Amino acid sequence: METEFDTPKVYTLVANLPKIFTNTVEILLQELIQDETGVVQVLTSDNINLNPSGGFTPHHLSRLLRDEQVPESQFLGQKIALDISRELANDDSLREPAFVFVTVNFIRETRLVFPPDEPTPSRGASGEVLHRLADEQRVEVKKNEIQCSICIEDLSKNHAKIIEMPKCLHKFHQDCLFEWLARQNSCPLCRSVPYGLDQETES
Repeated sequence: METEFDTPKVYTLVANLPKIFTNTVEILLQELIQDETGVVQVLTSDNINLNPSGGFTPHHLSRLLRDEQVPESQFLGQKIALDISRELANDDSLREPAFVFVTVNFIRETRLVFPPDEPTPSRGASGEVLHRLADEQRVEVKKNEIQCSICIEDLSKNHAKIIEMPKCLHKFHQDCLFEWLARQNSCPLCRSVPYGLDQETES
């Protein structure tokens, strides 16, 4: 299984606020995963509220987003500022102070790649870490248990080997997880690092 991150999709709505208020931007940040059939699931969701007293300039919005540790803050600041300027220019009824609602979707698209019988990581997890996961973290799943978030299939539907991550306890098909760890060094859902993989990567 391979994943590809697309450019964030940004949807902006602008409305008037009473003059006693200041400019307000509410941003809904969502990380989504889309499988090869087009089915989309929400992985994470968060709300960010900004009061851009310095105006809706790209630089100002980007700095506020960066302070909130929002990914791709420069791109988002420029895109949101452009959307607001366009809305204000095209609609004579709109003015500042304005309430701006923004939906930002970070879409992770997946495509199926048939994994080899044995893991052959080129980077990320070492073979030793993968073998330790297979030896120590293999579990059985109960009927109707959660999906594997990598391939979006029910863990209990087939007889594939299941691995439970040692720190966060998220479960995945072994083949899916090993294919992921060959490219990344952390859990696909929460980014926790198994065993000493973070020290390995730093060294």
